[in-house]
Amino acid sequence: MPVPEPSKTATPRTLLRDVVYDRMVDAIKGGTLEPGERLNDEQLTAWLGVSRTPVREAIVRLESEGLVEMAANRYTRVASLSGSAHDEAAELLGALHARAIESVDVVPANARSSAATAASALQDDLAAHDVAAYRALLDAAGTLVASGGNALYAATERAVRGRVIFHAAAEDVVIDWDNVAKTAAALASI
Repeated sequence: MPVPEPSKTATPRTLLRDVVYDRMVDAIKGGTLEPGERLNDEQLTAWLGVSRTPVREAIVRLESEGLVEMAANRYTRVASLSGSAHDEAAELLGALHARAIESVDVVPANARSSAATAASALQDDLAAHDVAAYRALLDAAGTLVASGGNALYAATERAVRGRVIFHAAAEDVVIDWDNVAKTAAALASI
């Protein structure tokens, strides 16, 4: 039997460390891995069905994004919730999202429409200071950045947004709801 010709359209390859990272982020955001919970390499490799290397690479990335804390020879754990970590990251994220809204003309129409629709639907919940709606608004704004064509900007925004979303549940968090409402209105009107 002859070997088939390769497809003309290349499928993007995904590195195993990125797959592990995505699964761990989902587990942290979804509460499967709880704040303060110790992370054991052996348990993670068994759960994810991979070797130790992609797990360690994902953990290092999660630490750089503030979702994991490590102390040499002591612990690796899911970060504890911190209002100050949220507040610092939210300030930067606000600037990144403001730039995305100002530069909306480089974003494809379907991404603009998606972000605007999401922001419009969230406004009542945001007025009620709903943290889930706040997180959804951040994701909607992230859609603009991800679609803008600047990979470094998108990666930076995604990392900062992950930190803000994670730490938004901290008891001592200070969410600037007035600024959130302004961002939602700006997104809804694009």
